[in-house]
Amino acid sequence: MNLWELHMYLFNSNFFNRWHWFSSHFAQPFINPLSNFVLQACLDCEQHIPGFTKKMIDALASISGKEKYEPHYEQLLQRLAELHVIQQVIKFDWTTETSFRWEPTPVSGGKKNPEIIVENKDYQIGVEVKAPSILNHIRQRSSNFLQFPARIFSKEIIEKLPGAEMGVTFPRDNPVKDFLISAEKKFAPFKKENENFSSILVIVWDDYFYEPISSLIHPFSGLFTSNSFAQEDGEPLKFPSVDGVIIIGHLHQLIRATRDEPLIPPCLHPLDYGQDEDYPMKVFIPNPFGAAVPELLLKCFQAHPPSPVVAEYAPTDWIWWFKV
Repeated sequence: MNLWELHMYLFNSNFFNRWHWFSSHFAQPFINPLSNFVLQACLDCEQHIPGFTKKMIDALASISGKEKYEPHYEQLLQRLAELHVIQQVIKFDWTTETSFRWEPTPVSGGKKNPEIIVENKDYQIGVEVKAPSILNHIRQRSSNFLQFPARIFSKEIIEKLPGAEMGVTFPRDNPVKDFLISAEKKFAPFKKENENFSSILVIVWDDYFYEPISSLIHPFSGLFTSNSFAQEDGEPLKFPSVDGVIIIGHLHQLIRATRDEPLIPPCLHPLDYGQDEDYPMKVFIPNPFGAAVPELLLKCFQAHPPSPVVAEYAPTDWIWWFKV
């Protein structure tokens, strides 16, 4: 697809045929920073996945038709998060000849499919990408006095705490649980086909890392602990087909890009993955019931275990937000 064909394909799409959150961005496709880097990322992926550009444009353009409908906006953010991760996977140097399958289905014919599979002579790795609907949560977090990132008290106890009358933000852990359940269903058939298949769930959050980290490993209720709040027949759900979770703090940058606001340094553009150890760092949390993850995969995502000495990367009990 040359640039002229790409322009024509865009202008005949539902970015402009129906109401769309990104119509003004894509009206200047290689000038506006968001649309420019989205299209550049698509063309990068196209080199390894034929047909990627049209399919991604169709996917983004199809989320349209309802004016200022916020659920559509959040779906678009989720698609951008997928593109952000897929581009990083494809651009990474895997050291040996590598092929990529986008949204593949297992040989057994299952209908669930992860985002992308990386295959070479050494690895077969599945990557699933998720991003939460987070706008209401951001509003609550910015206005409430108390926040509980993990389930450490009952609602009845919380309501009696000092400051609760000024608003409480409860854990955002149900989406993390749902992401793990979905990833388990998608990865399980591939694990059955290949016992050496590696799998990773990538969650794109904003820069409040302690929220998903608390959801996963807080000792009172974390999903990767024996006290998990997700139970089945009195036992914690274990998600054995998910080898681990990588958390990327980029959703706030995507939100700023869609609003044509300046990005927070050191991020250089809307889909800039950054360099290893840039702030915020990417976090890897292994599943104690999963298999070991290849080191090269962690290198691809620049992911490290959460630092116990940095508050943003530690499981958190509760927070008082003092408004100045």
